[in-house]
Amino acid sequence: MSLKEIDLDIEAGQFVAILGHNGSGKSTLAKHINGILLPDSGSVFVNGLDTADENNTLDIRRSVGMVFQNPDNQIVANVVEDDVAFAPENLGVEPAEIRKRVDDALKQVGMYELRSHAPHLLSGGQKQRVAIAGVIAMQPQIIVLDEPTAMLDPKGRREVIDTVTRLCREKGMTVVLITHHMDECVGADRLIVMSGGNIVADGTPAEVFSNVELMDSEGLDVPETVRLAHELNERGFALNEGILDAESFAKELLKG
Repeated sequence: MSLKEIDLDIEAGQFVAILGHNGSGKSTLAKHINGILLPDSGSVFVNGLDTADENNTLDIRRSVGMVFQNPDNQIVANVVEDDVAFAPENLGVEPAEIRKRVDDALKQVGMYELRSHAPHLLSGGQKQRVAIAGVIAMQPQIIVLDEPTAMLDPKGRREVIDTVTRLCREKGMTVVLITHHMDECVGADRLIVMSGGNIVADGTPAEVFSNVELMDSEGLDVPETVRLAHELNERGFALNEGILDAESFAKELLKG
């Protein structure tokens, strides 16, 4: 999918979710962020570095870690800790520093206790957390996750989203999450909706989900609280349509 007239700035430390159906352009955008794809026109800058300049490629890919859909395609070793060590070893990091990075990364994703296990014996969510640890061990400033939960069950999806949310909130890492699951976007700082290679909505999750007509036209879900508020307002109520959790929505109903 070609991107069309994209004008986008992402601030350091933000958790940005990019939502859209298959073919909307969101994965194409993800691959531009670390130079896997290069623009035919226009420019992409990461930390001030132009991705089109091949002299910047190594620095950009050290700054931007990528996690893809299928964790089995990213796991290269027979032991969890060896897999996490693979990328820093290839970057020429000293052995003592690699040991520290591997331990720290596995602790950050809650997989330290399984460091000696064989990856193929892990659940899908655990494998994806190992893949994320491998990226963290490179010490990137930005982590881009291209539909990392697409092949996971609900428990695995929750494990991965909780992990990347914690990396952003506690470690200050910039997170760009590509997804087609509405519920994975609720905790983001910013939600971008893509369609046909264009950005069709950009704001906080509450702002974007409140545009129920747009989301419906794109065939995308909105939180049940937003849907209910919208339908009640069509019947004469005056409820806030930007409430994303049930408890806050109950309080909104009681105010009325």
